[in-house]
Amino acid sequence: MQAKILIIRFSAIGDIVLTSPVLRILQEGLEGGAELHMVIRNRYLPVIENNPRISKIFSFENTVQEVMEPLSLEGYDYIIDLQNNLRSNLIKKRLGVLSFTVEKKNLAKFVWIKLGFKWDIPHVVQRYIDTLKILGLKDDGKGLEFEIPHDVQVELPFEDYTAVVIGANHFGKRPDASNWLSILHRIPGNIVIVGGKEEEMMSTALTIDNRVFNAVNRLNLMESAWVVKHARMVVAGDTGLMHIAAAFSKNIISIWGCTRPGLGMSPWRPGEKSVMLEPQGRGDRPCSKLGDSCNHGQLNRCIHEIDLNKLEQAARSILSLVPVE
Repeated sequence: MQAKILIIRFSAIGDIVLTSPVLRILQEGLEGGAELHMVIRNRYLPVIENNPRISKIFSFENTVQEVMEPLSLEGYDYIIDLQNNLRSNLIKKRLGVLSFTVEKKNLAKFVWIKLGFKWDIPHVVQRYIDTLKILGLKDDGKGLEFEIPHDVQVELPFEDYTAVVIGANHFGKRPDASNWLSILHRIPGNIVIVGGKEEEMMSTALTIDNRVFNAVNRLNLMESAWVVKHARMVVAGDTGLMHIAAAFSKNIISIWGCTRPGLGMSPWRPGEKSVMLEPQGRGDRPCSKLGDSCNHGQLNRCIHEIDLNKLEQAARSILSLVPVE
Protein backbone atom coordinates (compact mmCIF):
# COMPACT_ATOMS: atom_id res chain seq x y z
CA MET A 1 0.00 0.00 0.00
CA GLN A 2 1.26 3.49 -0.85
CA ALA A 3 2.51 5.42 2.18
CA LYS A 4 1.56 9.06 2.70
CA ILE A 5 4.60 10.97 3.95
CA LEU A 6 5.15 14.57 5.01
CA ILE A 7 8.59 16.06 4.34
CA ILE A 8 9.54 19.09 6.45
CA ARG A 9 12.15 21.51 5.12
CA PHE A 10 11.26 25.18 5.41
CA SER A 11 14.30 26.84 3.79
CA ALA A 12 16.57 27.79 2.05
CA ILE A 13 17.14 27.24 -1.69
CA GLY A 14 20.20 25.01 -1.42
CA ASP A 15 18.91 23.06 1.59
CA ILE A 16 15.65 22.31 -0.21
CA VAL A 17 17.42 21.18 -3.38
CA LEU A 18 19.54 18.88 -1.24
CA THR A 19 16.39 17.05 -0.05
CA SER A 20 15.72 15.73 -3.57
CA PRO A 21 17.48 12.36 -3.10
CA VAL A 22 15.21 11.65 -0.12
CA LEU A 23 12.12 12.19 -2.27
CA ARG A 24 13.42 9.88 -4.98
CA ILE A 25 14.52 7.15 -2.57
CA LEU A 26 11.14 7.17 -0.80
CA GLN A 27 9.16 6.93 -4.02
CA GLU A 28 11.36 4.37 -5.72
CA GLY A 29 12.48 2.37 -2.67
CA LEU A 30 9.37 1.91 -0.54
CA GLU A 31 7.24 -1.08 -1.41
CA GLY A 32 4.04 0.35 -2.83
CA GLY A 33 5.68 3.74 -3.39
CA ALA A 34 4.97 6.97 -1.53
CA GLU A 35 2.70 9.98 -1.83
CA LEU A 36 4.89 12.88 -0.79
CA HIS A 37 3.76 16.18 0.68
CA MET A 38 6.02 18.99 1.79
CA VAL A 39 5.76 21.96 4.14
CA ILE A 40 7.84 25.01 3.30
CA ARG A 41 8.03 28.78 3.71
CA ASN A 42 6.15 30.78 1.08
CA ARG A 43 9.22 32.50 -0.33
CA TYR A 44 10.80 29.17 -1.30
CA LEU A 45 7.81 27.77 -3.20
CA PRO A 46 9.53 28.29 -6.59
CA VAL A 47 12.21 25.78 -5.57
CA ILE A 48 9.80 22.84 -5.42
CA GLU A 49 6.52 23.78 -7.05
CA ASN A 50 7.59 22.10 -10.31
CA ASN A 51 8.87 18.92 -8.64
CA PRO A 52 6.78 16.02 -10.00
CA ARG A 53 7.60 13.88 -6.97
CA ILE A 54 5.64 16.14 -4.62
CA SER A 55 1.86 15.72 -4.69
CA LYS A 56 0.93 18.54 -2.33
CA ILE A 57 2.72 21.56 -0.86
CA PHE A 58 1.77 23.38 2.33
CA SER A 59 3.36 26.80 2.68
CA PHE A 60 3.26 29.45 5.37
CA GLU A 61 4.32 33.08 5.65
CA ASN A 62 5.02 33.66 9.35
CA THR A 63 4.13 30.65 11.49
CA VAL A 64 3.43 26.94 11.01
CA GLN A 65 0.09 27.51 12.70
CA GLU A 66 -1.07 28.71 9.27
CA VAL A 67 -0.84 25.14 7.91
CA MET A 68 -1.48 23.07 11.01
CA GLU A 69 -5.19 22.50 10.41
CA PRO A 70 -4.90 21.26 6.79
CA LEU A 71 -1.92 19.11 7.77
CA SER A 72 -3.95 17.47 10.54
CA LEU A 73 -6.58 16.36 7.99
CA GLU A 74 -4.15 14.42 5.79
CA GLY A 75 -3.59 11.30 7.87
CA TYR A 76 0.14 10.82 7.34
CA ASP A 77 1.88 7.50 7.87
CA TYR A 78 5.27 9.11 8.52
CA ILE A 79 6.96 12.48 8.89
CA ILE A 80 10.51 13.01 7.63
CA ASP A 81 11.84 16.08 9.44
CA LEU A 82 14.81 17.50 7.52
CA GLN A 83 14.64 20.84 9.36
CA ASN A 84 14.88 19.84 13.02
CA ASN A 85 13.99 23.06 14.80
CA LEU A 86 11.28 24.35 17.14
CA ARG A 87 8.77 24.81 14.32
CA SER A 88 9.25 21.37 12.85
CA ASN A 89 9.07 19.84 16.31
CA LEU A 90 5.76 21.63 16.85
CA ILE A 91 4.35 20.05 13.69
CA LYS A 92 5.49 16.59 14.78
CA LYS A 93 4.03 17.04 18.25
CA ARG A 94 0.68 18.27 16.96
CA LEU A 95 0.30 15.57 14.31
CA GLY A 96 1.45 12.76 16.58
CA VAL A 97 2.76 10.66 13.68
CA LEU A 98 5.80 8.37 13.65
CA SER A 99 8.64 10.67 12.59
CA PHE A 100 12.30 10.50 11.64
CA THR A 101 14.53 13.53 12.15
CA VAL A 102 17.83 14.63 10.63
CA GLU A 103 20.90 15.03 12.82
CA LYS A 104 22.08 18.62 12.46
CA LYS A 105 25.53 18.01 13.99
CA ASN A 106 25.43 21.47 15.56
CA LEU A 107 27.69 20.48 18.45
CA ALA A 108 30.34 19.13 16.06
CA LYS A 109 30.12 22.33 14.00
CA PHE A 110 30.40 24.49 17.13
CA VAL A 111 33.45 22.60 18.40
CA TRP A 112 35.22 22.90 15.05
CA ILE A 113 34.39 26.59 14.55
CA LYS A 114 34.94 27.80 18.11
CA LEU A 115 37.56 25.38 19.45
CA GLY A 116 39.30 24.13 16.33
CA PHE A 117 38.65 20.44 16.94
CA LYS A 118 37.22 18.79 13.85
CA TRP A 119 34.74 16.00 14.43
CA ASP A 120 33.16 13.89 11.73
CA ILE A 121 30.40 15.85 9.96
CA PRO A 122 28.86 13.75 7.16
CA HIS A 123 27.47 15.57 4.15
CA VAL A 124 23.98 16.91 4.84
CA VAL A 125 22.55 14.80 1.99
CA GLN A 126 23.92 11.67 3.65
CA ARG A 127 22.38 12.78 6.94
CA TYR A 128 19.07 13.38 5.18
CA ILE A 129 19.23 9.89 3.67
CA ASP A 130 20.15 8.37 7.04
CA THR A 131 16.72 9.39 8.35
CA LEU A 132 15.31 6.66 6.09
CA LYS A 133 17.39 3.79 7.51
CA ILE A 134 14.64 2.60 9.82
CA LEU A 135 12.42 2.21 6.74
CA GLY A 136 15.03 -0.08 5.22
CA LEU A 137 16.13 2.50 2.68
CA LYS A 138 19.64 3.66 1.77
CA ASP A 139 21.58 5.83 -0.64
CA ASP A 140 20.79 4.94 -4.25
CA GLY A 141 24.10 6.29 -5.52
CA LYS A 142 22.43 8.95 -7.63
CA GLY A 143 22.70 12.73 -7.46
CA LEU A 144 20.37 15.62 -6.85
CA GLU A 145 17.29 16.48 -8.91
CA PHE A 146 15.93 19.84 -9.98
CA GLU A 147 13.02 20.45 -12.33
CA ILE A 148 12.88 23.42 -14.72
CA PRO A 149 9.56 23.92 -16.56
CA HIS A 150 9.77 23.16 -20.28
CA ASP A 151 8.66 26.66 -21.25
CA VAL A 152 11.57 28.35 -19.48
CA GLN A 153 14.28 29.58 -21.82
CA VAL A 154 16.71 32.48 -21.67
CA GLU A 155 18.06 34.35 -24.67
CA LEU A 156 21.80 34.88 -24.36
CA PRO A 157 24.30 36.49 -26.74
CA PHE A 158 26.33 33.28 -26.91
CA GLU A 159 25.77 29.53 -26.58
CA ASP A 160 29.16 28.54 -25.19
CA TYR A 161 29.76 30.17 -21.80
CA THR A 162 30.68 29.84 -18.13
CA ALA A 163 27.98 30.73 -15.61
CA VAL A 164 29.33 32.76 -12.68
CA VAL A 165 27.08 33.10 -9.63
CA ILE A 166 28.07 36.29 -7.82
CA GLY A 167 25.42 36.33 -5.10
CA ALA A 168 25.17 34.72 -1.65
CA ASN A 169 23.10 35.38 1.45
CA HIS A 170 26.05 36.23 3.70
CA PHE A 171 29.14 38.35 3.07
CA GLY A 172 31.51 35.56 4.10
CA LYS A 173 30.38 33.54 1.09
CA ARG A 174 30.74 36.23 -1.58
CA PRO A 175 33.76 38.12 -2.93
CA ASP A 176 33.53 41.88 -3.40
CA ALA A 177 33.58 43.54 -6.82
CA SER A 178 37.37 43.85 -7.11
CA ASN A 179 37.87 40.19 -6.27
CA TRP A 180 35.17 39.08 -8.68
CA LEU A 181 36.93 41.13 -11.35
CA SER A 182 40.16 39.25 -10.66
CA ILE A 183 38.28 35.97 -10.91
CA LEU A 184 36.56 36.89 -14.18
CA HIS A 185 39.91 37.82 -15.75
CA ARG A 186 41.11 34.26 -15.03
CA ILE A 187 38.15 32.53 -16.70
CA PRO A 188 38.67 31.91 -20.43
CA GLY A 189 35.87 32.48 -22.92
CA ASN A 190 32.39 33.88 -22.58
CA ILE A 191 30.80 34.48 -19.19
CA VAL A 192 27.23 34.98 -17.98
CA ILE A 193 26.98 36.44 -14.49
CA VAL A 194 23.84 35.79 -12.46
CA GLY A 195 22.66 37.05 -9.10
CA GLY A 196 19.85 38.86 -7.32
CA LYS A 197 18.82 42.42 -6.60
CA GLU A 198 21.47 42.81 -3.89
CA GLU A 199 24.23 42.23 -6.45
CA GLU A 200 22.87 44.50 -9.19
CA MET A 201 25.02 47.52 -8.34
CA MET A 202 28.18 45.43 -8.05
CA SER A 203 27.46 43.65 -11.33
CA THR A 204 27.81 46.84 -13.37
CA ALA A 205 31.52 46.91 -12.49
CA LEU A 206 31.96 43.34 -13.72
CA THR A 207 30.93 43.82 -17.33
CA ILE A 208 34.54 44.18 -18.34
CA ASP A 209 34.11 43.55 -22.07
CA ASN A 210 31.74 42.01 -24.58
CA ARG A 211 32.58 38.48 -23.48
CA VAL A 212 30.75 39.10 -20.16
CA PHE A 213 26.96 39.20 -20.23
CA ASN A 214 25.29 40.69 -17.16
CA ALA A 215 22.07 38.83 -16.26
CA VAL A 216 22.07 39.92 -12.61
CA ASN A 217 18.58 40.77 -11.30
CA ARG A 218 17.11 40.12 -14.74
CA LEU A 219 16.13 36.50 -14.18
CA ASN A 220 13.93 34.58 -11.76
CA LEU A 221 15.10 31.41 -10.06
CA MET A 222 14.07 29.07 -12.86
CA GLU A 223 15.69 31.24 -15.52
CA SER A 224 18.90 31.43 -13.49
CA ALA A 225 18.78 27.64 -13.15
CA TRP A 226 18.37 27.39 -16.93
CA VAL A 227 21.51 29.49 -17.42
CA VAL A 228 23.41 27.23 -15.03
CA LYS A 229 22.10 24.06 -16.67
CA HIS A 230 23.25 25.11 -20.15
CA ALA A 231 26.68 26.41 -19.11
CA ARG A 232 29.87 24.54 -19.91
CA MET A 233 31.14 25.30 -16.42
CA VAL A 234 29.85 26.99 -13.26
CA VAL A 235 31.81 29.16 -10.82
CA ALA A 236 30.02 29.83 -7.56
CA GLY A 237 30.36 30.27 -3.85
CA ASP A 238 28.46 28.27 -1.23
CA THR A 239 25.02 29.15 -2.64
CA GLY A 240 21.73 27.62 -3.72
CA LEU A 241 22.64 27.87 -7.40
CA MET A 242 25.81 25.92 -6.67
CA HIS A 243 23.62 23.03 -5.51
CA ILE A 244 21.31 23.44 -8.49
CA ALA A 245 24.38 23.20 -10.73
CA ALA A 246 25.31 19.95 -8.98
CA ALA A 247 21.79 18.64 -9.69
CA PHE A 248 22.64 18.96 -13.38
CA SER A 249 26.03 17.28 -12.87
CA LYS A 250 27.81 20.42 -14.02
CA ASN A 251 31.54 20.84 -13.58
CA ILE A 252 31.73 23.36 -10.75
CA ILE A 253 34.54 25.48 -9.41
CA SER A 254 33.23 26.22 -5.94
CA ILE A 255 34.98 28.92 -3.94
CA TRP A 256 34.93 28.78 -0.16
CA GLY A 257 35.58 31.46 2.42
CA CYS A 258 34.17 31.68 5.92
CA THR A 259 32.26 28.44 5.45
CA ARG A 260 34.06 25.27 4.40
CA PRO A 261 33.11 22.09 2.52
CA GLY A 262 33.82 20.09 5.67
CA LEU A 263 30.68 21.52 7.26
CA GLY A 264 28.74 19.14 5.01
CA MET A 265 27.43 21.48 2.31
CA SER A 266 29.80 20.82 -0.60
CA PRO A 267 28.37 20.09 -4.07
CA TRP A 268 26.76 16.64 -3.99
CA ARG A 269 27.98 14.47 -6.88
CA PRO A 270 28.71 17.26 -9.40
CA GLY A 271 30.62 16.84 -12.67
CA GLU A 272 33.76 14.73 -12.37
CA LYS A 273 36.11 17.64 -13.08
CA SER A 274 34.67 19.80 -10.30
CA VAL A 275 37.10 21.55 -7.95
CA MET A 276 36.64 23.06 -4.48
CA LEU A 277 38.95 25.99 -3.69
CA GLU A 278 39.51 26.99 -0.07
CA PRO A 279 41.35 30.13 1.11
CA GLN A 280 45.14 30.09 1.32
CA GLY A 281 46.83 30.72 4.64
CA ARG A 282 43.65 30.63 6.70
CA GLY A 283 43.81 27.04 7.90
CA ASP A 284 40.95 24.59 7.49
CA ARG A 285 38.82 25.98 10.32
CA PRO A 286 35.60 27.78 9.30
CA CYS A 287 34.95 31.26 10.68
CA SER A 288 31.20 30.63 10.94
CA LYS A 289 28.52 28.09 10.15
CA LEU A 290 26.54 30.35 7.81
CA GLY A 291 29.22 32.73 6.53
CA ASP A 292 27.78 35.66 8.47
CA SER A 293 31.03 36.46 10.29
CA CYS A 294 34.75 36.34 9.52
CA ASN A 295 37.58 36.04 12.02
CA HIS A 296 39.67 38.39 9.88
CA GLY A 297 37.07 41.14 9.42
CA GLN A 298 34.65 41.92 6.63
CA LEU A 299 37.20 43.75 4.48
CA ASN A 300 39.80 41.00 4.88
CA ARG A 301 37.44 38.06 4.60
CA CYS A 302 38.61 34.57 3.74
CA ILE A 303 36.82 34.36 0.38
CA HIS A 304 39.35 36.90 -0.94
CA GLU A 305 42.23 34.49 -0.32
CA ILE A 306 41.43 32.02 -3.09
CA ASP A 307 44.43 30.98 -5.19
CA LEU A 308 43.57 32.47 -8.57
CA ASN A 309 46.26 30.45 -10.32
CA LYS A 310 44.53 27.24 -9.18
CA LEU A 311 41.20 28.67 -10.28
CA GLU A 312 42.52 29.41 -13.76
CA GLN A 313 44.14 25.99 -14.01
CA ALA A 314 40.87 24.32 -13.00
CA ALA A 315 38.90 26.41 -15.49
CA ARG A 316 41.23 25.58 -18.35
CA SER A 317 41.13 21.89 -17.46
CA ILE A 318 37.32 21.83 -17.37
CA LEU A 319 37.12 23.74 -20.65
CA SER A 320 39.79 21.46 -22.18
CA LEU A 321 42.17 24.31 -22.94
CA VAL A 322 45.97 24.33 -22.96
CA PRO A 323 47.29 24.85 -19.40
CA VAL A 324 49.01 28.12 -18.56
CA GLU A 325 52.79 27.71 -18.23
